[in-house]
Amino acid sequence: MLSKSDFLLFLEAPMHLWAKTHNQLQQKPLSPYEQHLMLQGQEVEALAREYIETNLLPNYSDAQLLWQPTYHDNQFEIRADALIWDKTGDYYDLYEIKSSTAVRTDHEYDLTFQLLLLESFLNICHVFIVHINKDYQYSGEIDIGQFFSVEEVSEKIEKRRENVLALRQAAMQVPLVPLPKPSFACTKPQSCPCPNLCHPNLPENPIYNIPYIGKKARTLREMGITDINAIPVDFPLNDKQQRHVQAVKEAKPLIDKDSIRDALAILEYPLYFLDYETFNPAIPLFPGYRPYEHIVFQYSLHVIREPGSDPQHFECLITDKIDPAPMIVRDLLDHLGDSGSIIVWNQSFEAHRNQDLAGHCESFSPQLDRINDRLFDLMKIFKDGHYIHPDFHGSASLKAVLPVLCPEYRYENLQITNGEETMTMVAIFHHLQKTIRRSNEP
Repeated sequence: MLSKSDFLLFLEAPMHLWAKTHNQLQQKPLSPYEQHLMLQGQEVEALAREYIETNLLPNYSDAQLLWQPTYHDNQFEIRADALIWDKTGDYYDLYEIKSSTAVRTDHEYDLTFQLLLLESFLNICHVFIVHINKDYQYSGEIDIGQFFSVEEVSEKIEKRRENVLALRQAAMQVPLVPLPKPSFACTKPQSCPCPNLCHPNLPENPIYNIPYIGKKARTLREMGITDINAIPVDFPLNDKQQRHVQAVKEAKPLIDKDSIRDALAILEYPLYFLDYETFNPAIPLFPGYRPYEHIVFQYSLHVIREPGSDPQHFECLITDKIDPAPMIVRDLLDHLGDSGSIIVWNQSFEAHRNQDLAGHCESFSPQLDRINDRLFDLMKIFKDGHYIHPDFHGSASLKAVLPVLCPEYRYENLQITNGEETMTMVAIFHHLQKTIRRSNEP
């Protein structure tokens, strides 16, 4: 039988479904971050059930909630999140729970697959998605009536009916193929669950490393090309993509010194190098926060007062079960002067965090606004293609750039090697505090 999860795997790439049904998916333990997301999803699901029972079920005059019922017809199988049986009208409404803050396209495919099976057993009247309300603001206690939003997607589902009917039949055929076709493969080797099938013998410089290659990767693969070095000179690529291909083929970096010099010319001393660490829980922890809003719990600041001077380092880390924003802001402003460039990596992220902090510390809003006026995004030099190195592998992330330019600084030498791990450790810490507090309650 083809389950809903099988169907969604097929939509990722037919190869992923083939690998699952032939026991060739890589078996990897869940990372701490994936475990955190799973735990968070379970917490949202528990709240959603309470929301359906207390806020939606009473809207029916005589109804019964069916929680996570399973249905199959020997071909297809689904487990619905929630069905409400209206006994008066003798019909069922389908409710799907999502931890997102909006309805996504993949949700519509998910629900269409469910509906096609359910309607052979039940009289389905309406289809809804229950998702988190992005505008909800936590006041100290969760108000589940405001925390969730409900959107009817019946019409959207109906528009996808014929497409999903065809897709699920195509998915049924995939496991029957004795050997998978090359066209079954995905185009994301870094996250592929079966790289030995989708991307066997991947070259050192695969086409997937070309920035924003998108659907062109599939076109190249259909031409039998997976190595950047084999891309024809007349293959349509934009200027940045062409420059990356050139760097790989020439096996040397492309450095536009004039553009880099012009970009750096606007910097003013003292130079401040600022980085925030955050985590963004689905269920807000502190009053005034919204779902998935980033909570800044740490900053790191290096200061170079004048050319040639040694950098000074300042930092602040808040792990107490309190809103860290006021302490972070006060400490940061104590070390940020009124002039000088503030250098960041990915300006959009840091600028939005300053806006968030200003919202939680209104008395410091003018100072935080002025910080944003002084930001300089060092990543743009690499993202805009002024410095391209084959070993960046098409990425402008600090994790890709730093080890190439400064080999002595390597992420794998750190105890926590990326932002996801940092976010996870803080989330686990707060979860443990919450668990300990509950266990001590009378």
